[in-house]
Amino acid sequence: MQSLSTLARRFWYVLLAFFILAIVFSIREAYTQDEHGDPYIFWAAGLKFMADTPLYEPIPGAQEYIYPPVAAWLFQLLAIFPFPVATGLFTFFNFAAWLGLIGLTYLLLVHFSPNRFTRTALLIAVIATIRYYWHNIIWVNVNEGVALLSVGGLYSYVRGRENLGLLLLTLAMWVKVMPILLVVVLLIRRPVSTLWKVGGYSLLFALLVFLQRGVAQGIQDYLDYWYVVFRPFLLEGRVYTDWIAFGISATLSKLLTAHPDINGIRYHIAEWQLALVNKISLIVRLALVGITYYFAWKTRRQAALPVLLLTYLTILLVAGVSWEGHHVTLLPVVAGLYQYLTELSLFRLRKVMTVVSIAVGLMTSDLLGGRLSDYVQGFSLITYLVLFLFGVAAVVNARLIQARNHVNR
Repeated sequence: MQSLSTLARRFWYVLLAFFILAIVFSIREAYTQDEHGDPYIFWAAGLKFMADTPLYEPIPGAQEYIYPPVAAWLFQLLAIFPFPVATGLFTFFNFAAWLGLIGLTYLLLVHFSPNRFTRTALLIAVIATIRYYWHNIIWVNVNEGVALLSVGGLYSYVRGRENLGLLLLTLAMWVKVMPILLVVVLLIRRPVSTLWKVGGYSLLFALLVFLQRGVAQGIQDYLDYWYVVFRPFLLEGRVYTDWIAFGISATLSKLLTAHPDINGIRYHIAEWQLALVNKISLIVRLALVGITYYFAWKTRRQAALPVLLLTYLTILLVAGVSWEGHHVTLLPVVAGLYQYLTELSLFRLRKVMTVVSIAVGLMTSDLLGGRLSDYVQGFSLITYLVLFLFGVAAVVNARLIQARNHVNR
């Protein structure tokens, strides 16, 4: 199996072209982004954090800030630069993170299930997920950074560097809440050490906020986050119905509740009460979480990767909101599932998964045209892809459990 450095030397011309594209596009983004986009929110949050002003007060003309206070602590790295420079640097970072995630995915495949199809699995996953990375890059969002923290943390963890791995995963959890589902999988496998270390790292990140912002303002930051962001999604049924919002909550709401047409398209097929749809959504999401942790418990003494792939899919499905750019984590998922389907000789399912994943990945407005693309987005085809992959991952985990039980007889 070739090392990453060997592959990099062999395909140096691809890396050079990628590097040039990253520079050119980063300069473009630096000159075209304004206060209405996501990067301005991150940059402004960093400024607010440094200035000890409230993080969650809206900025006229800008989008709302919905990330935890620890994320704003990190966004200070952007705020030390003028906004255009910060945007360009952040865009270049996202290009670099894309390469980093490709590399980490390759290393995970080699570690858990090395075979002659590893490079094929990686290539298929890259093709199937280009749209999600490009979406993240053009909107200058943080999803690749969070994915890099979580996948890097998991790789460090399985390679025996547990302290570093849990540190990275805890930071990912405090920048975006949903990686906590990955931490729970590790908690099931090693409860005592995971609990103490994640608890200690969480205390450290909370203290970083208090040390810079002061105890009173730090507490207020966390209270504001609870009341302005977390509580509405967790307890009050807040749902986004934008055409690029996916996941169970958004998909059911777009499909089953009345809301204004988008781009002249009516994509709801019923006009049920939002409260009823939220209850259905809650039941479905709890079922998905329950299935995930059932497999986490049953596979707690087996290789961790298959259930972690299932957990990444669960995160996309049960999160309060999953924008298109959030689906960058499908890179390790598609590659890992391809690898395990090969190992289990489930070649027909592997073929179907490959075709479906690439087909959805190519259904962009550039190829479909604006009208058809609006239908694909409005009816949440990406969510159905993730549900399909969830089923594939469940089959893989079930087959691996069955194989272990057969060996133990």
